[in-house]
Amino acid sequence: MNKWLWSILVVLVMVAAPGLDVRADSYAKPEIIPAGEVVGNSEYVWRSGDPETLVHVKTGEVYTLPIRVSAAYNIYAIGDGRFMLKGWPEWVMWDIRTNVATTFPIEAGSENRLVSTNVTTGMMLWADDEKYIITSMSGDIRGSLTKGSGQVYSLLDDGNVLAFAGGQVTKRTVTGEVLETISSYSGQVKWARHIKEANQWFVIKSDDSEHMFIFDLATKRWIEKDAPDVSNLTWKDGTYYFMTREMYTTFYVSYNVSTNEWKEAPIDDADIRQHGPWYVFGMKKTEVYTPESLWKAPWQLNINVPKTTTRYEVGRPYEVSGTATLVDGTALPIPWTELTARLAYQDDPFVWEQGKLTLQTNESYDMIFKWNDFERRLDLWASKYVPLTLDPPTGVLGPISGKTAPNTPVFVSVTKNLYQSNSSDSLLNYQSTTVQSDESGRYTWQPARWFTPGSRVTVKIGSKSGVYAEPIELQTVKESEETSPNGISVLTKTVTSGVTLKTTPNASVDVLIRSGKYYEISNEQADEDGLISIKEFNTMPVDIGTKVYFKLKEAPASAFRLTTVETRVEPPVFTWTRTPLIYDKSINVTSNTDQAYRIYRNGMHVATTRAMPYTFDTPLKEGDVILVTRSSGDATYELTKTVRAFTPTLSVTDTLMTKTQATLSIKKTSTATVRFYVNDKLVTAKRLSTTRYTIPAKPGDVIRVRAAVGSKSRDVSVNLPKTSLSTLSINDEKSLWVGYVIPNSTVTLKNGSKVLATAKASSTGRVTLRFTRQPINGTLSLTSQGGLFRHVQTLKVTVGPTPTFVTTIPSSASKTLKATSNVAYGTLTLTRGSTVLTKKTVTATSTTLSFASQKKGTKLTLRLVTPQGRSVTKTIYVR
Repeated sequence: MNKWLWSILVVLVMVAAPGLDVRADSYAKPEIIPAGEVVGNSEYVWRSGDPETLVHVKTGEVYTLPIRVSAAYNIYAIGDGRFMLKGWPEWVMWDIRTNVATTFPIEAGSENRLVSTNVTTGMMLWADDEKYIITSMSGDIRGSLTKGSGQVYSLLDDGNVLAFAGGQVTKRTVTGEVLETISSYSGQVKWARHIKEANQWFVIKSDDSEHMFIFDLATKRWIEKDAPDVSNLTWKDGTYYFMTREMYTTFYVSYNVSTNEWKEAPIDDADIRQHGPWYVFGMKKTEVYTPESLWKAPWQLNINVPKTTTRYEVGRPYEVSGTATLVDGTALPIPWTELTARLAYQDDPFVWEQGKLTLQTNESYDMIFKWNDFERRLDLWASKYVPLTLDPPTGVLGPISGKTAPNTPVFVSVTKNLYQSNSSDSLLNYQSTTVQSDESGRYTWQPARWFTPGSRVTVKIGSKSGVYAEPIELQTVKESEETSPNGISVLTKTVTSGVTLKTTPNASVDVLIRSGKYYEISNEQADEDGLISIKEFNTMPVDIGTKVYFKLKEAPASAFRLTTVETRVEPPVFTWTRTPLIYDKSINVTSNTDQAYRIYRNGMHVATTRAMPYTFDTPLKEGDVILVTRSSGDATYELTKTVRAFTPTLSVTDTLMTKTQATLSIKKTSTATVRFYVNDKLVTAKRLSTTRYTIPAKPGDVIRVRAAVGSKSRDVSVNLPKTSLSTLSINDEKSLWVGYVIPNSTVTLKNGSKVLATAKASSTGRVTLRFTRQPINGTLSLTSQGGLFRHVQTLKVTVGPTPTFVTTIPSSASKTLKATSNVAYGTLTLTRGSTVLTKKTVTATSTTLSFASQKKGTKLTLRLVTPQGRSVTKTIYVR
């Protein structure tokens, strides 16, 4: 489960079940080893002192070194309990099991170092500044190799040497003779660490710091991975563990060669260090983690004290939640019982109980929360909150008011908004003051100067107060927003006419006129008609762009309204009589003055005329831009409209169905084009009229009708009922018709206007009609009507056919015979001489007659007579 999903699960558990004790125990605990420096990848630590010692990390056994080595890196673990000790001026091989130390015949100068050992072959590889030397465990020199730039050697189990040199991987003898060229590579090898258990070499190149390389001797292949600046490498159970540094982030990485599994996590603030085959945090060298358990090691404590206000409220308990972040990124919740809280240095009072923190005074708290050995420091600012409101500022002059706690200082300021860039504008200068609220908590401030609508008003609790509230900032009413009536209307606002206001007769009106950064204030008296005419003030004439604010003197500042002088003369008023639409051929404009119009279509002048409507040569198309202009003085006024398509109306009002066609009656926008689709395939329709179309479609098909006006369209779908439409067949003999029509429809059979039969079709469309026999050549009509769908057939009544039949020949034992006729009506009579043996009405083409058995050779007569008297007779003899 990834970190995000785990975090969500934890939150859900804590929210859904707050009483549940979620313990943060799903993390790795460190192993405890003795203090000291781990020697290589051995299970011993070296301790300085006099004498120096080695301590076994598991048993705790202590061994005294035979010589001084001064540092752990001067001890090499060979294996089998033997160590090479680099003293001064000699090397000593020491067997810790027997405590036997033997001087090794090689100088211990700084230029000599032990590169690697191979217990299997009993060989050791040494290096100085000029060459590599191969010796036995007793110090006998077996061979030497030239040391060059980019040459790295390693001992093999067969007594030879693996060399990385000159772009080739070769097997060589201890004297340097090349036995086999195994592989090749590019660049220069900086170092190669032999992972004996894997028979692999982990390689870093001096000219490529962005990648790591693994050479597998068994397969003779190179494995390359993006891994910049590899450090702290170890290997365990088929997996490499190391750290990389990418840009400004350090990652802990594990890589399994056989499965190609790559796992990494950022550990920038964790300070993880390698300690022999283990990893430790910082200098905690006695608390070690295996490479695998390090993934589940906690390295960071996070504390959250959520609040809904800018500061914490004094006296209010706040829930504290803690999480421990593991190296793999997992966030584990920490029960409050495992958290402690204290102040870093001050003694301000607070309460910490049951996972809740209550700050008890108006201060900044430097809190330290602790879990295990982890601490998290938070600066929490607590204040005593009081209410604070600001009445919405309006107009161009205060007052600014609101409410807070009684007798509380409130700092109020007015500043220009960001878009008001003229710093010299006297209306925009910064204004501020501190006022005291009264016993009810109300505060009020009247600015000394006018300020422009759109300026910012800010209120907050005064700096010397012991209480706090969230500051409030509002924007004053913008010039274009407030348009509600204030008892004054604007009649004119041009340069030539000035600004003319109308109000109640003799009313007193506050007026501010502003042009650029200059303004004047005046109180004007309306005349007996309630009119005030403003053409100029003392120093400021009315010109284009002049702004005039006005309100009745007794009205509050919020009643100020604004009008702006935009033209020199009154503009002509003209509007579209009807909005131009696609396919229109003419446009119409309504105006209050008789002036010429200039008409443009798609930027081209097409006419100048006083007459309206105006007719174009071709209909309007979608996207056409129609512009109508009028000039008044030095100003030009425009009406413009881009012709748009519109969604047409469309409905299907009737569908007449046959076996192969459907005739649809539709209602649509007259200018709309129409197309028909059957089962989503476009078909050709036969137009019968502007509203009726016949298309090839059979019962069960889906018809989609699309009406379009330009790019806008509307679709209506019609699902034809599934049925088999039977052919109407009636002659002068018939009084019954059974067939299939539109399912669930009402079926009517007529002769002219006379209704012969009416019935309701079933859900499958089957219907039975019973009626009186009709005369020959009578015209009959069949109508099946079901909602939107109709089916109609007409025919002339025909002469019934001459009846015929065939019959079975009865035997002397038979008591029945079967007659099959070409009609399903009439009467069958069986006689012997003048004796009627049986008689039966025919209702189907197959009729069975029952009678008493007759003697062999008896002559029988079978006669079929139709309702219209047509007959056929057959003589049969009993077998």
